[in-house]
Amino acid sequence: MFSFPNKLLFIFCTALGLILGGSLIGSLSTIITGDEPYSTMRKLAEDIKIWAVVAAIGGSFTPYEAFGSGIFSGDIRSLGKQFFYVVSSLTGAEFGIYLIYTFTGNR
Repeated sequence: MFSFPNKLLFIFCTALGLILGGSLIGSLSTIITGDEPYSTMRKLAEDIKIWAVVAAIGGSFTPYEAFGSGIFSGDIRSLGKQFFYVVSSLTGAEFGIYLIYTFTGNR
């Protein structure tokens, strides 16, 4: 389906979109209730980081099974791919948090 570099970019953009979309849409409630949306956006971005990482790399047990098989059966190539998928996902989530903090005027 995807080549390795394309999948890395796909995972990065998925994590980035989850952070940006989740925090932006989640902060709409504070606009309705009259609270400050910027602090809510920052808090939501930090709170959903782990969920964005898990969802971006697949959200099921398949990536973790591949990670386990790489360790226990010696498939170093699969283990390396899964490592880079997790790093790509973490990078996308952190970049999303950085953008939220930059746009809201903090950090």
